[in-house]
Amino acid sequence: MEKLKYILQEWFEFQIPQLIDRRFPENLLNTNLILSIVGVRRSGKTYLGYQMIKKLRREIPISNIIYINFEDDRLYPLIGNELSILLDVYRQNFDFKRDCPIYLFLDEVQNIPGWERTVRRIYDLEKKVKIVITGSSSSLLPAKIATSLRGRTLTFELFPFSFVEVLKANKINFDTRNIALSSKRHRIVKQLNAYIEFGGFPQVVLEENKVEILKGYYRAILYRDIIERYNIKNLRLFEDFLKVVTQNASSLFSYGKTYNLLKSMGLRLSKSTIIEYMEYIKSAFFAFEVPIFSYSIKDQLQYPRKIYLIDTGIRNAVVFRFSEDIGKMAENIVFLALKRKGKEIYYWKDSEGHEVDFVIKEGLKVTQLVQVCWEMDKSKTKSRELKAILKSMEEFNLEKGLVITRDYSGEEKIKNKRIEFIPLWQWLLL
Repeated sequence: MEKLKYILQEWFEFQIPQLIDRRFPENLLNTNLILSIVGVRRSGKTYLGYQMIKKLRREIPISNIIYINFEDDRLYPLIGNELSILLDVYRQNFDFKRDCPIYLFLDEVQNIPGWERTVRRIYDLEKKVKIVITGSSSSLLPAKIATSLRGRTLTFELFPFSFVEVLKANKINFDTRNIALSSKRHRIVKQLNAYIEFGGFPQVVLEENKVEILKGYYRAILYRDIIERYNIKNLRLFEDFLKVVTQNASSLFSYGKTYNLLKSMGLRLSKSTIIEYMEYIKSAFFAFEVPIFSYSIKDQLQYPRKIYLIDTGIRNAVVFRFSEDIGKMAENIVFLALKRKGKEIYYWKDSEGHEVDFVIKEGLKVTQLVQVCWEMDKSKTKSRELKAILKSMEEFNLEKGLVITRDYSGEEKIKNKRIEFIPLWQWLLL
């Protein structure tokens, strides 16, 4: 009880640091549900909480906003009742405005044993208490939260910085109305090259020793978020598997082929264990799988999936790279941009081998086709990519397709179909 009292007192005297505002729906704080902010570690969940608190402080008294981080070492050892007695300690020791709601920000809440039951109880009994929880644990995956909190929650997934947020962090302003003619174009393109190389983790964007920070993040995700959490015994085997997944970013990933690859490397790993390991990696928000577009569930389950990573920088810091990798990293960045917008994403491939990177589906209908073609100056590459997107436009009866490039912009009309070309840096700012 005394530990909680001391930490709450410190919180009410705390000055929120200078923030780089993140994009989030303004109505998130208006929900009557428990708000869950989830995402990979070091993506900025704590600072997004601070941003929300800063906004709330303009509307309600500071004393009605509680923040507590359950990774604070001064709370340890956790005995399990810290969350259940938190409001009692607060009400007994601090003044607050009783006719205003109380906002309860619980950072890394998964560290409290049985936190789900306590949060449900507070939500059900304390009608004037608004709850915001954050975490990077597998127990805070959207599907698991929905189950553990039984429909009482609204989940917001936070990613590392978008490209717009990277520009904001580097104090580069731009006018989206005339972006193609911007005098800051060269500075923006330079930042894009750094974004492809080092990704968007906030601290990495702001610090100099980027590669060492990224390697540290990789190790923390590997050991703390996966190996320790799931009690994996064969560390070397899992480390090698994670390297294979990381190396294959923006590529097709087949469990059968991965099994054969690992076997050829002398690594004995069953297909069922490979599937299990992949679930662990996704639970740490490290990687995503994109299925093939098909109206057949059987096809979606049988065909290889494409793998994308939470951040290109973390991949570049830990695996060998090749010259063609930059196109794959650009594709990964496009995936993350679409994912941030909440798009339902697939890839498409026909029986002749034509492939389109992203098929966007809304409801029952395909609404957009997006191809990433980094080297448009190579005629063979351009011809292949155009042929694929034209085939897909015919398949889905769409009149327009989008090709994202390194620096080529324009428009072509082929067979009554319109294909727009736009540089990646420009598309990311729209």
